[in-house]
Amino acid sequence: MKYRFTVMFMIVLCGMISIAAFNPIIGPLSRNLGLSEIQSGCLVSVAGLCWLLGGYFWERQTFMSRKKMLAFIMHVYLVTLIAFALLADYAGTHWQGSSGLFWVFFLLRAVSGFFFGGIPAKAQAYVMGWTTLETRTRGMALFGVANGLGFVLGPAMSGGMAAIGLTAPMYAVAVLLFLIMILLWLLIADEPEQKRTRSERVVSLSPLDGRIRLYLWIGLMLSFAMNIVQVTIGFYVQDKLGYAAQEATQLIGLGLAISGVMVVASQIVISKLKLQPHLVLRIGLSFVVLGLLGLVTFIQYAYIDFVLLGIGIGFTLLGYSAGASLAVQDHEQRTVASYIAALQGGGSFLGPVTGTALYTAHIAAPYSICALLLCITGLSLLRRREVSEVVEEELSV
Repeated sequence: MKYRFTVMFMIVLCGMISIAAFNPIIGPLSRNLGLSEIQSGCLVSVAGLCWLLGGYFWERQTFMSRKKMLAFIMHVYLVTLIAFALLADYAGTHWQGSSGLFWVFFLLRAVSGFFFGGIPAKAQAYVMGWTTLETRTRGMALFGVANGLGFVLGPAMSGGMAAIGLTAPMYAVAVLLFLIMILLWLLIADEPEQKRTRSERVVSLSPLDGRIRLYLWIGLMLSFAMNIVQVTIGFYVQDKLGYAAQEATQLIGLGLAISGVMVVASQIVISKLKLQPHLVLRIGLSFVVLGLLGLVTFIQYAYIDFVLLGIGIGFTLLGYSAGASLAVQDHEQRTVASYIAALQGGGSFLGPVTGTALYTAHIAAPYSICALLLCITGLSLLRRREVSEVVEEELSV
């Protein structure tokens, strides 16, 4: 049983790595290809939007068996990754600065995002079919961990491979996905795709439910900020430090690798200390804000900023996912897991184009605005905690 969950975890993790690995290279790559900052943001945002649409579409499809459909979705997604990388390599020497080039890239990213959305949706369907009410919470926790780690490890891998070439990470994640597809085909049994009953179609929990609303908002703001940093940091390092494209991507890669280590380390610390979600979130948001302000004021100490961001991201990821899960009942866990998984797609849609637009307006605006939004969110968290404590005191009296 465990190996099946491991395969699904690896599918979601590698999928998240593949889509997040694109973010740090898009800045230097777009400048090499003669694209503007806004155009580079649009290439990331359209994938995020189509990711949300694709997840909704593929979750409801039953025209193939479950394994065949997941393999088909992964195959088409893999092809779009390779096609984008090949076109970028060709355009770097033959087709720079063409408006037609941007629209071809735009279409490839849209198709890529639409099929990517089916990967977590179908993997979740597998896990739901393998678990009972008693084990479902632990099974759904796989997706929160895979989403969070993938969005940190992807950019770290991307920057680490910059010395080979800006498109090298795309070829690497394509190979990784191909290997995972082989594991899927060899280790996971084929099952018929079950049609959902009328009762299953009813969403039992609204994202505006007072129990989870703030946790989901925190998750969306974190994803929003992460995407803004990942998409604009390449421009920022080049413009502030005067680095060339590969130098900037290598610095970013090492910095994001450090962040990834700190994400994992901080989550281990949290699991040992067994802290309450509200405290974990307050610590996490504070470190994220410090990291963002550090990028604005002390970019020459960028690695320290990445350490702070990594600690903050690790705490905040676990804080909002655990808080939302603990706030609801067992039969509502699936809906919460779906909302948490959708947060990354929402951030990928909203963050990149907003971040590049802010960067065009002012070089420090993306990080300053994100820090302000997270500070306001942190104050909302403190206010909610105070209200909860007052209510508990009144009830005890």
